[in-house]
Amino acid sequence: MILINNWKSQTIKNNQQVMKKIFIAIAFVIIAFGFFQLTGNYTVSSKILNTCELPQGHSKDKGVGPFKNVKLAPINEEKVKKGQILFNNQCALCHELDKVKVGPALRTELKDNSPEFILNMIVNTKEMEKRNSDIKGLVKEYKKLPMPDQNISQKDALSIFEYLRSVAK
Repeated sequence: MILINNWKSQTIKNNQQVMKKIFIAIAFVIIAFGFFQLTGNYTVSSKILNTCELPQGHSKDKGVGPFKNVKLAPINEEKVKKGQILFNNQCALCHELDKVKVGPALRTELKDNSPEFILNMIVNTKEMEKRNSDIKGLVKEYKKLPMPDQNISQKDALSIFEYLRSVAK
């Protein structure tokens, strides 16, 4: 009986040590991922903008959200294909490239807005609508219909952005 109790006690201690190690590993991953998210530095391919300089008349407003500093690089065709599929599945109900639908036409948005602004609008819709005066004006302009939050990940937003850049004028 003493051997069984000792075995149970040792097993419980081993399980506690393993759980402690797993907890520490998970905490490390969460902290590391959170740090990456908070830095807000991303590299995106570019057809329109080959440097970080913005065209004349381009808004420097970066919006509200995780995208703080987008560095542009050459177009990534793989992301363009994925972005087109995502756009058709999640954006095309309300947006077209060349004409106003429920929301604004998107082909020319890159000329008027910074990459960060567009990306933050995709992933942080509700905060942008609350805190950005340009978006507040657009909501009024488009029959007071706010853009619904599509729960698009940052990675998917980058693909949608890449698609928009590939078709931009």
